[in-house]
Amino acid sequence: MQLSADVLAQFNHLERSGALETLDDLRKENRSLERIITDATLLVSYTDVEAMLGFIISQLLDYFIPRFLVFVIQPPRGKHIRQFCYRNLKKADDTLDEAYYEILRTHFKTNPASISLADLQKALPPDTLGADFLQFEPEIIFPMFGIGGMYGTVILGSKIVDQKYTEQERKYVDRMIRFLSVSMQNGLHYESSITDPKTGLYTHDYYMHRLEEALAHNRRHGTRSGILMLDVDHFKRFNDTWGHVTGDEVLLALSRVLVKTVRTEDCVARFGGEEFSILVTECTPEKLMQVAERIRTAIESLRIPCGDHQLSVTVSIGARMVDGLPGISPMILIGDADKALYRSKGSGRNRSTLYVQGLLERAFILRNSR
Repeated sequence: MQLSADVLAQFNHLERSGALETLDDLRKENRSLERIITDATLLVSYTDVEAMLGFIISQLLDYFIPRFLVFVIQPPRGKHIRQFCYRNLKKADDTLDEAYYEILRTHFKTNPASISLADLQKALPPDTLGADFLQFEPEIIFPMFGIGGMYGTVILGSKIVDQKYTEQERKYVDRMIRFLSVSMQNGLHYESSITDPKTGLYTHDYYMHRLEEALAHNRRHGTRSGILMLDVDHFKRFNDTWGHVTGDEVLLALSRVLVKTVRTEDCVARFGGEEFSILVTECTPEKLMQVAERIRTAIESLRIPCGDHQLSVTVSIGARMVDGLPGISPMILIGDADKALYRSKGSGRNRSTLYVQGLLERAFILRNSR
């Protein structure tokens, strides 16, 4: 009995002193650190920026749902800032005025720690943050630092449920963004190594790697893919007339059309100059030609402003199916698609042609594959 009374007395003493509450807090902190380590290990395994953000979103769902969330990223190459906005953790079309990124960047250069909106407003001159910024109901702003300094920021809006972020939630987000900053910078550098600096499309080397993979996949599974070779009609004449700067704007506008017209799983590459190629996965000849015509007509309707003029271009397209036949190599496929491309040009340009393999050619390839 005396032992039980002593234990109870010690327990009450610990409770009154706050030691039990402290111990409980430490247990929670340990669980949080274990979760951070697990999440960080998974996060650093991603090389794709979109996949990284998707993972972050999935983890936040276990804690809370913010009304608004935006990742503003300054890539290592190029002037265009990239934004990934979410409403209630679902992808949204909102955009933040890039002027605010410069304001935040200037602040974080001398104050490299996350900050609440209230504290940020105190640190900045009055009315620096306008209504177009405050409409997103930002609550906490986090900087993203890499080896070369700050290259992005994360703006976290208020929670759907009307309450403040707990210290534990804020710590979790702060730590995850530190890991995300390192992983994303690595991902951005990898991305820049496989993309063309002028258009943002994939490089020739990366495209050929993807084509090799598609060819091997088709052989294993009996599926079919397709490739398209595109060339801008009379582009030299266009450059001579309107200048190379305008020509570059045309290539950039055309690149955007290509990316917008095909699926995310397809691969769009710049082969050099005004020549482009697209790998269309899992398709039939009919589907491949539908994609070709959709691209051709979209580019034909494209208008590029130049002073008082609205300029336009057309493209010629050559298509080639990619199957699992023995003896077929990526170079053969590209060569055949080029032949179809030149047939389009020879037939008047601004058209699409599907390469059809002749019987003699098919027999030659089969014989050489033995």
